[in-house]
Amino acid sequence: MKFGIMASHQYPHDEDLRTHLDALFGTVETAAELGYDSVWTINHFLSNLATPQPISMMGALIPRTGDMMLGTGILLMPMFHPVHIAEEFATLDQLSGGRVVLGVGAGYRENELAAFGVDADSRFRRLDESLRLIRALWSGETVNHDGEFYPLTDARIGVRPLTPGGPPIWVGAGGKVAVRRAARLGDAWYAPGNSPRPTFLPDHLAIFDAERERLELPTDGIERPVGLEVFCAPTTEQAVEQGLAYARGEYATYAEYPALRWQRDRFDELVANTLLLGSPEMLIERIGALRDMGFNHIIFRPGWLGMPPEMVRASLRLFAREVFPAFR
Repeated sequence: MKFGIMASHQYPHDEDLRTHLDALFGTVETAAELGYDSVWTINHFLSNLATPQPISMMGALIPRTGDMMLGTGILLMPMFHPVHIAEEFATLDQLSGGRVVLGVGAGYRENELAAFGVDADSRFRRLDESLRLIRALWSGETVNHDGEFYPLTDARIGVRPLTPGGPPIWVGAGGKVAVRRAARLGDAWYAPGNSPRPTFLPDHLAIFDAERERLELPTDGIERPVGLEVFCAPTTEQAVEQGLAYARGEYATYAEYPALRWQRDRFDELVANTLLLGSPEMLIERIGALRDMGFNHIIFRPGWLGMPPEMVRASLRLFAREVFPAFR
């Protein structure tokens, strides 16, 4: 079992960004020292929170992460040209020594799609075409692509990736059709672990595997990541007391977007079913259930808006000391 953290670089607009980023870099360095396996950046535009862009963040994190895997969790692919992303991630792959993952999704915020002139109905077709084109460019061969959105003639990538064939591609998806797309286009399905429905993860993991098997793609020995919210304290009561108010505040901020209003209205269900605030023993039990379900890479946000950096790092230290040994 691997464990990674979200570098949750989102902050109130009226607070000092440099101070927050310095604290974040210190937390990531702590995670690297503790033996966490991966770190993930996020992507939003015109956000209600100050959100530094993920490719720049990955460049800043490369020298701070030891041998950790670095990825985007997730990049809003329809808002980018695939040639740009193919070149950027080939460059990051070279700079990192082959440690990067391109994690992508189709996006959901209406203001972002409108700002880039992306019709919401086209975003999945754009995602599909982009990933096919990126893989073709990463081959290093000359590409002729008669696409709906991104036609290319006699094109060849300017920077070849260090990793043969290019970095792994993980596809974030929530609906059944989108999970089948992830099975077809990606090396992994980046599963969202915040559905209040207890059957969501096993049902959709079965859909992913069935589609991979139908396409004769491997299901064994592949990464099976799931994104969670985790806060660890000596007792579950302490974890809830210390962490719940911060989690509630951050989810209320997300719920300002229409697509996420349900997270405010059903927050108590999220607390009961998906927010892992607990003691090491409680977290071992809950993560063990995810392992038994088939997941092998737990990626979690270790803190929320306003949580002091030392509280975040204390949780990471306790988790590494008490939970890692149960799964390694």
